[in-house]
Amino acid sequence: MANEVIYDVHTHVGMDSTFFLSGWWPYAASARDLLDRMDAVGVSRAVCCPFTVPTAFDPFTFADRGELVLLPDRFPFDRENALLADELAKFDSDGRLAMLAMFDPSRCLPAQLASLEKLVGRIAGLKVQTTVLRSSIRDLLGPARDVLAFAEEHDFPVLIHTAVYPEDRWAQVTDCLAVAEAFPRVRFDLAHSLRFDREALLRAAGMGNVWVDCAAHLAHCHLACQDAPFVAGAGRRVEADYRRPTDVLETIHGLLDGRFMWGSDHPFMSWCDNVLDLIYTYQAEAEVLHALPAPVRASMACTAPEAWLHGAKVDTP
Repeated sequence: MANEVIYDVHTHVGMDSTFFLSGWWPYAASARDLLDRMDAVGVSRAVCCPFTVPTAFDPFTFADRGELVLLPDRFPFDRENALLADELAKFDSDGRLAMLAMFDPSRCLPAQLASLEKLVGRIAGLKVQTTVLRSSIRDLLGPARDVLAFAEEHDFPVLIHTAVYPEDRWAQVTDCLAVAEAFPRVRFDLAHSLRFDREALLRAAGMGNVWVDCAAHLAHCHLACQDAPFVAGAGRRVEADYRRPTDVLETIHGLLDGRFMWGSDHPFMSWCDNVLDLIYTYQAEAEVLHALPAPVRASMACTAPEAWLHGAKVDTP
């Protein structure tokens, strides 16, 4: 394993003052934090993006009333994307971290697109997390189509957060798949193992432009063992022993034919808020990866990530 190239395709670098003021954790991580954790477990490269709620939103309104209110003369990610690009230029001299710029598909789209254009050459793709921003992923089928046209123009891969929780109307897996289906020339990574939804995973397996990552795998396996609503219910869930996270990865890898990828979600492999209290470590996530059979590990952590990032041919083990 010493000479393997290992990618972590789903990480975050930055800070979120709304999470901090809400008493949620984690709320910050630096590029140096991420690189140190990667070095400790033999991870070669990672894909990173900013945190979810940018400073364009009033953090006190969010923390005190749970509302997202844009500050005057601001737009989503007007500072965070450029700041992360600057941080990587300073602290990632070996170019191990590939940056995805974050965007909000429901607000101030012309300003966001103009800002993204300025980052071409410094970013490797795009990332969207609509649940926390309460923006509909389906806006990418309508008013925000230009964002995906921008991704197609620059051959940028796109990472999309997914959900099955019934109260989450912003990022349902069926809507995420509909977006990917509408843009067949864009390479998508649909995150979090599609919440173990077997029907959704089989649909993804039939779409040549869709990859899936396993970000925050240990937390999701725990939620499956608890039959929590944040993952697919027993009737729709992939049949696997969720007490054995490595076995779950092997099972889903078998469904996705070489388009399943390893991602930690660092630092969000842990999440503590008013409802959940889940604490896992980067090392524990990596131990699950390293316990995989070598061909599966090579596919999830190298071949599939390179295909998603760069459009390389997928070689199935």
